[in-house]
Amino acid sequence: MASSKIRPSLSLANYLFLMSYFIFLGYSSRLQYSKENNSKDLISSTCNHTLYYQECVFSLRSDPNSKTADLRGLANIALNISIAYGSETLTHISDLKTKTSKNDTNSSCLSDCVEQYNDAVEDLQEAIEALRIRSLDTLKTLVSSAMTDSDTCEEGFEESGYGSPFANRNLYFSKLCSNFLAISNLLS
Repeated sequence: MASSKIRPSLSLANYLFLMSYFIFLGYSSRLQYSKENNSKDLISSTCNHTLYYQECVFSLRSDPNSKTADLRGLANIALNISIAYGSETLTHISDLKTKTSKNDTNSSCLSDCVEQYNDAVEDLQEAIEALRIRSLDTLKTLVSSAMTDSDTCEEGFEESGYGSPFANRNLYFSKLCSNFLAISNLLS
């Protein structure tokens, strides 16, 4: 008889344990879902302040750190993406230059573009420190200069009568930089 009274108590204890466990699992899932939605909402709301919303959302979400980033973190991510893309473009231009005859008019344009993108990447790397110390005027100057460098590269081809072999890269680089500037303006 004593064992039948213990058995319902154990069942109740097991029931309470299982209910607590499932409630905890549900809460954990909701918390994770909430964190993911908040990061998506922060990215979307941040990118609403940029000229190139689609590029902003796509580029920020391409970085796994954006899921947990705050606004300052998103600004850092946007700057690093701009630097990486500028560096890739510089490599692309340099590779194209090595395949071009030195007497070709394109060679001169490519040499100018190598110089311009070298300057652009250096400006963006300096912008890391300006962002860190919140020197927003310096930051704007450096990033605007990088965008001008990209535009100058593009204009060199237009002035020579040749179409730029990487007009799309120049345009995308400028869009990334523009988006970063818009995000950094939100920090002030």
